Amino acid sequence: MDLIRRIGPISVEDLAERMDVTPTAVRVRLNRLVESGLVERIQESAGRGRPRYFYQASTLAQKKLGQNYADLALVLWDEVMRTVEDPKIRRDLFARITDRLADSYRSQVRGEEWSSRMVQLGGLLHERGVEAEVASGDEGQTILRQLSCPFFELAEVDRDICALERRMFEKVVGHGLTLSHCRLDGDRSCDFEPARATEGETDSKAG
Repeated sequence: MDLIRRIGPISVEDLAERMDVTPTAVRVRLNRLVESGLVERIQESAGRGRPRYFYQASTLAQKKLGQNYADLALVLWDEVMRTVEDPKIRRDLFARITDRLADSYRSQVRGEEWSSRMVQLGGLLHERGVEAEVASGDEGQTILRQLSCPFFELAEVDRDICALERRMFEKVVGHGLTLSHCRLDGDRSCDFEPARATEGETDSKAG
């Protein structure tokens, strides 16, 4: 994949020579990459005779393999938290960021039942590369469990990002949530559970 991104469009024969493997081995891998949507096969017509095929990285590959916003996110978050001193402005900005993040999921979630929306949210997170699952707790409550954190580096610097993510999830599912376990505390996953009435009231006052 690295060779295709750097050199492509590239032929099977060229890949085989550069990697010192057989053309058959290269074709097997290329077929899988084409099926996954990460590689595109293009045809070059050379007049008479059999056409030649070349392979290049798809738009999907460029998006998936080139997205690393950790450094940018850390700098932006630090600038916002450090330069915006007015608490009201910071709260308003915090709320607007939460709304924007929620909007990216909200339009894809259907139904009024919050537990069903939680299941759908878990599926959307998984599609975006976040290892997430929805499970039942000891009391039968629906739990959104994140086994990987999309904001891990940022959360290590400022745990307010955990609160932002929780509130964003609340807006998507339409129900108060509490972060009962967190990977930053050494837990295996970050667990978001339905908040009890008193917790939900406390949260709304805090927000």
